[in-house]
Amino acid sequence: MKIYWKIGLGVAALLAVALFVVWYQVASIGHEALRDVATQANLCKTVGCSEGIDEASSYLAEEFGLSPRLVEWCTGVDTLSERMGSKGLVNRSWWIILLYKPCGEPILE
Repeated sequence: MKIYWKIGLGVAALLAVALFVVWYQVASIGHEALRDVATQANLCKTVGCSEGIDEASSYLAEEFGLSPRLVEWCTGVDTLSERMGSKGLVNRSWWIILLYKPCGEPILE
């Protein structure tokens, strides 16, 4: 019985690390996407562009009814979705749909 606990804890630890890596990657991609938006909108006043990123994030949060942190996640998933589509993968695969869940229903026009 003791070996099953060790296996279970090992699997849980691997799952926690995998979830952290996914969160970190998507958040990083979203941060870079927000930096691009802030740069294109001439919102950057310093080298790090933190105020421009905050302003772009706040505007998008207000526009779509999300928190600024969730805007970073959703723009990261958008960018990831575009990258996957450019590599010939299915743009709206189950993985991307799962990552979009916190963002709510997409606005389709």
